[in-house]
Amino acid sequence: MWLWDSNILRYYFGEKHPILHLHLKQISRDEIALPSVVVAEVLRGRCDFALKASPSQAPMAHQQLLQTQKLLLQFNVLVFDDKSAEILEILRQKHKAHKRYPDMMIAAMAKAGNHIVVTRNVKHFEPLLPKNQIANWIDEKPN
Repeated sequence: MWLWDSNILRYYFGEKHPILHLHLKQISRDEIALPSVVVAEVLRGRCDFALKASPSQAPMAHQQLLQTQKLLLQFNVLVFDDKSAEILEILRQKHKAHKRYPDMMIAAMAKAGNHIVVTRNVKHFEPLLPKNQIANWIDEKPN
């Protein structure tokens, strides 16, 4: 399974990045999932904006929240489970200086299920996962 980091969603829904779409032509949509961590990150950002928006921004903020929710429904979601939690605890002990807790959670999910994390932020995951479990579908063309 290919687990998408949140930055890949931006390219998928926004720029329609050409290299990303080359990768997508080579795999089945069923092989892609969003980690529940990514869903939480994306919705948290939209919810924060909707709840803190000025009166003039609030209608747009709430529309964006609902639109994002609908877009996320297009994907399979892989839920953070007990095995992921066990691996996360090991990663936390080993990488105490790692600042991005959500990245550690995603890495734990990848390790637990032997999945590949698709991200443009390869450096965030290099200390956490072997190279064969990290893919950059934005800067690296498919073979």
